[in-house]
Amino acid sequence: MNVKLRVLSAGAIFFMGASMFAQKKKSDTTETKIQEVVLVGGVKLDPAVKLGSYSVVSKANFESTPVASVDEVLNGRVAGLTFSTNGGDPGSTSMITIRGVGSLIGTPNPLYVIDGVIVGKGSDSSQVMESWNPLASIDPNTIEKVAVLKDASATALYGARGANGVIVITTKRGKFNQKTRFNFSSDLSVQNIAYDKQKYMNASEYLQWGGMMYVNSGVATDLQDGIAQFSYNQDYDGHTNENWQKAVQRNNSTVNTYNFSATGGGENTSFRIGGSYYENEPLVLNSKFNRVSVSTAIDHRITDKLNINYIGNFTNVERNTYDDGGAYRNPWLTNWYIAPIYPVYDKNGNYNQSNLGKGNENANFNPVAIQNMDFMTGSIKTFVSSLGAEWQMAKGLYLNSLYGVQYQALDEKKYWDPRIGDGLNYGGYILQSRTSTFDWNWNSSISYRKIFGDKHDFQVYVGTEYQEHKYYAMGTQVDHLSKPIPYVAFATNYLQPWEERLKWTQISYYSRLNYTFDGKYNLAGQIRRDGNSTLGNTKFGNFWSVAGSWSVAKESFIPESINELTLRANYGELGNIPYADQWGPQYNAYALVSPTGLYANDAATTIATPGNELLKWEVSKQYNVGLDFGLLNNNISGSVDVYQRKTTDAIYSMVTAATSGGPGSYFKNIGTILNKGVEATMTFKPFNKEFKWIIDANFAYNRNTVEDLIDPTYIGLDGGTGNNMRAVAQGHLLGEYYTYVWAGVDKTTGAGLFYTDETRTATTTNRLEAKRVWQGKSPFPKYTGGIKSEFRYKNWSLSAFFTGQFEYSVHNRWQGYVLSDGSAVNNQTTDALYDSWTPDNPNASNPKQLLNNPANASGPSSRWMRDGDHIRLKEARLSYSFGKMFKEAVGIDNLTVYVRGVNLWLYTFDKNLTFDPESNSNAGGSGWVGKGLYDYTSPLMKSMSFGISVDF
Repeated sequence: MNVKLRVLSAGAIFFMGASMFAQKKKSDTTETKIQEVVLVGGVKLDPAVKLGSYSVVSKANFESTPVASVDEVLNGRVAGLTFSTNGGDPGSTSMITIRGVGSLIGTPNPLYVIDGVIVGKGSDSSQVMESWNPLASIDPNTIEKVAVLKDASATALYGARGANGVIVITTKRGKFNQKTRFNFSSDLSVQNIAYDKQKYMNASEYLQWGGMMYVNSGVATDLQDGIAQFSYNQDYDGHTNENWQKAVQRNNSTVNTYNFSATGGGENTSFRIGGSYYENEPLVLNSKFNRVSVSTAIDHRITDKLNINYIGNFTNVERNTYDDGGAYRNPWLTNWYIAPIYPVYDKNGNYNQSNLGKGNENANFNPVAIQNMDFMTGSIKTFVSSLGAEWQMAKGLYLNSLYGVQYQALDEKKYWDPRIGDGLNYGGYILQSRTSTFDWNWNSSISYRKIFGDKHDFQVYVGTEYQEHKYYAMGTQVDHLSKPIPYVAFATNYLQPWEERLKWTQISYYSRLNYTFDGKYNLAGQIRRDGNSTLGNTKFGNFWSVAGSWSVAKESFIPESINELTLRANYGELGNIPYADQWGPQYNAYALVSPTGLYANDAATTIATPGNELLKWEVSKQYNVGLDFGLLNNNISGSVDVYQRKTTDAIYSMVTAATSGGPGSYFKNIGTILNKGVEATMTFKPFNKEFKWIIDANFAYNRNTVEDLIDPTYIGLDGGTGNNMRAVAQGHLLGEYYTYVWAGVDKTTGAGLFYTDETRTATTTNRLEAKRVWQGKSPFPKYTGGIKSEFRYKNWSLSAFFTGQFEYSVHNRWQGYVLSDGSAVNNQTTDALYDSWTPDNPNASNPKQLLNNPANASGPSSRWMRDGDHIRLKEARLSYSFGKMFKEAVGIDNLTVYVRGVNLWLYTFDKNLTFDPESNSNAGGSGWVGKGLYDYTSPLMKSMSFGISVDF
């Protein structure tokens, strides 16, 4: 089924009911208020005067949801936003792109702003844990709405840090003149792996595979002889059939969430206070993620012209996690590196460490022992707070000022017991670190609004903003513990400690002018000058945007059945620094040195990076043309946007000449990246009386290419992390697959074949004799979409939410190991036994299995590429609200009960895709390299939950 048919299939659901008669209904002023977004300096994005492209996700999508991080909720709900995670372990980092990837390095994530506090791009600052997502410190239940800003008109006021889009998070507030109201909610969720079609061998299958391999290699005369020899050589005890994956897991993961809040206010003061406890016991033994959150919001009218507000959110996360990288410590690699013929415990009931694979280097890595005796912990405290004021100095003249801070402290510890695994080699090992980041921003602006003759509406803003980021990290490593106790005091050998201090600053000046004529014709222009300390000689840049819109629906010639019809267009140029929120590269204009111990008994240093005084801003040049419409009293409404985003002077990490002791790389402006696409959103209300049916849908197309490089012949492979299968090159998709082309299996000999070049005519059995070929696919989907169908009747509500991603490729980094064609005797997937070439099975998909197979057909190639195209049932929910029934009986305003399922179903169009296509590798850092790369990180979870919410 090609991608066009797949999209049309989704479209058939999307447009279902469009022709039904839509009932008349008064416009919802509450919805209009929800859509309003407050930006820098008090600038408001008014939905009635829409100039830019942005989407708003309401609080209903975040309340009582069993997720650790708020960014998970956005997946599929916003056109043009693509989400994937670096692991299903709660608190893992994620990748969010809005309208494609605009930089070659650094995180492609948008800028996050919480109640006016700029908190960065969700970058990982952990030292010990595999990854940590700072957004996991935010309690989703405190969120009022999330606005996703997409184009230059919507993001320009955030200047250099908003080129990849901006996500503005607004938390809940109290209400004036409202008696105090309380809410309590609780949710219990049971989770397990959402999608995993990989089937590993049991003991019988593993021995048969070994016997077949011995026969194919001429070592054994027949299968029974091969099984006997293989069993003997692998030290099989004759009866064990162990499922190692199950041994390192709980039966299910559980999540418990408890929330309490109080809101209210008098004539001059409103407040909201809240607290929550989130407890997650993931699938892997002894792992946990517990979060305690406290939030406060106070608004006070000092006079009728002076208002102040304070918002504070504090969270404390306690996390027990594990190594899910490419190591024998990874519990998700267990099924591969330990065969099912070896038991967890020896005959004395102790952990089996002496017989886990004869001759294998992993013989001492019993994963059950590692999960029970080693640990990797993190304690993360986060405080996000803002203090704001608005002063009306005269009629139409306002002063806005906001001071915001984010402080985060990570205390991390890794312990390897001296009796097992890695600890045996070190006599025990402890790594302990403390990392803190402190961000603050101060923004002040003056605005003036004047209306002339009831038709001319002018509004001007002038402001300044200062941002500062400080990073501090220190740590120590020790080994050879005198006792197996996880404290540094028991170490007899102290390894080299480290300490780092980093700082960058940014100062900005901005102005915005809005003009509306007759309530129908709108113009806006904004300019911002940013200066950033991490750049070379060109620290300052000027960035701007212009926008216009025409409210056609307000013209007299438009019939009343058309409630909204607005044409929009804008263009802007924004600066970008792709590494600004990463912990390392803050002093790129200068040559940096690092200590290297002693040289001739003197302290020595070496150049770590050479620096580049010519390093300058990336510039994102964007245009957007859009149409918003509403018909039949907005029972049919939506928008369509066409855009282009071109990043010039894209920054890349360049490798220096290989000299002894010389620096390895430096940053340089080298090229141009292009994103072009179309987005559409639509809402249908086929029935809108007592029985309501609401359909919300979105669709997006984006093509992400490298348009130009200073060296047009340069091909930058993705490195060992991505198996060197994808690359950056001029004229190709960003991250396009560039690898050897698999030609199948020789039906006569059983050898693996590869096409020698792009003509796909001649073949070879030696992969390295073949030529790499561009595959025309990348890990970034060209098409994405989401559709939600909701039914409401009296107190009942039933909804289903589907997401989809199409026309992209993914691959399993470890596939060549778990289906090695005999080059390794670790456990294999069942395809090695049932779908490998034999004289009786010449049409098999996999080559002849040979002992110590030298053919390297299992190496990186298109053999392991899979179509990532899929449709997922992201959420299904059934709820009932008791309403007045309980209020009259026990004084409760409302009681709502619900059941909810998340990630319940996944349909993949490639029958050979055995892993979740939304999984990323955390080994790729914060850049694009980890995208679409399955690395046996923690899988995504599906869940079923039951919850209640009580208002009183």
